[in-house]
Amino acid sequence: MSASVARPGRRTEADDTAARQDANRLAALVRDCEAAGIRRRCLMLRLSLLPSDLRKPHHLRLARDALDPLLSADRAQRFILPNHDIAMVWRGTADLLLDASRRAVTAMFADVDVPMPDPGRFWCVLDVPADIEAVRRLIAESLADVSPPHAESPPGEPLDATALAALETALAQANVARFARRRAVCARGADGMFRVAWEVRTLAVEELCADLAPGRAARAEPWLYRRLTRTLDRRLLALLAATSELRSAGPFGLDLNVASMLGADFLRFDAALPQGLRGRVTLGLQPPDILADLPAFLFARDFARARGYRLLLRLPAADLLAMLPPARLGFDLVEITWSQAAIALAADLLDQEEGRIVLAGADSADALVWGRAHGIGLFEGRLAVPGQPAAGSLIPAAAR
Repeated sequence: MSASVARPGRRTEADDTAARQDANRLAALVRDCEAAGIRRRCLMLRLSLLPSDLRKPHHLRLARDALDPLLSADRAQRFILPNHDIAMVWRGTADLLLDASRRAVTAMFADVDVPMPDPGRFWCVLDVPADIEAVRRLIAESLADVSPPHAESPPGEPLDATALAALETALAQANVARFARRRAVCARGADGMFRVAWEVRTLAVEELCADLAPGRAARAEPWLYRRLTRTLDRRLLALLAATSELRSAGPFGLDLNVASMLGADFLRFDAALPQGLRGRVTLGLQPPDILADLPAFLFARDFARARGYRLLLRLPAADLLAMLPPARLGFDLVEITWSQAAIALAADLLDQEEGRIVLAGADSADALVWGRAHGIGLFEGRLAVPGQPAAGSLIPAAAR
């Protein structure tokens, strides 16, 4: 389950594309440093951690200007990431310049009367390649935590700690079966028609929140939402572990946190899984959760594979493939969401992963045609319907 960060100010699709390109350039730079053993220092100014009142456009401009001294460092480069975090990378020591920038940033927020993020997380100085996994995690989070262009923010106030605690208490007692939903992942058959490969089992989060926490938008505050997803995971696992659910179940998938895969609820679900479903259940994982605790992910991955589960890496953007190669991480499948901008950035990488990709967002004939041209055989979206043609050219114009 993924979350969206509320964006300060109005941004255009061109702004978002430029930010994604910066994220990709930064990822390429750290990858090259790792391959060649080149050392660089990297400052990550985590503006995404600020309260929304401090993430207005003028705050972002002032923060960018405050880092100008570091541009004088050797080989210095600045990257504006999609969630508004700013990365500065340079070669060698630049302690005086770094200190000047820190003082300028501190002065920006000296008079604010709202809680500030922990300084150690807000102002994060890393070494590459020594801290390369931390840099990659922050890049992945910057790409994963931003809504697609033109996406509407969910209505209602964001969750706060009190509202989250109340919602978790309500969830523990609620019958969540009425919020259970299924969506089909379809394979393109030899006859050119779609057939169900598996069904993704989920809980309708917005409907659940509207019922149990009216007036609150569950996804609006990403860090609290990630905490909430662990409770949602437990309730979904308990629901699916019921004998009545598993007796007639076909292949299915579910999204989980790494921590949920290591918990008692997953062990109970695993013990209840019929032998006939071994090897037919797909577990979907998200990049920020993987990179937040890589040793825990590796342990969970090995356990899940030993128990016969298929693993799917769910990428919100195709360009994340460059940072998270599925084969090296031990994933059987990778899901990307189709869009003209993201696909153009990653066509070569997608070709390398042929046969392992699920194309989500198959909501248009263009998506189906593109997927077929790149050898993609698994689709999820409004036009991926069992019994319907899998080729975009065969879809009636009224349905496009």
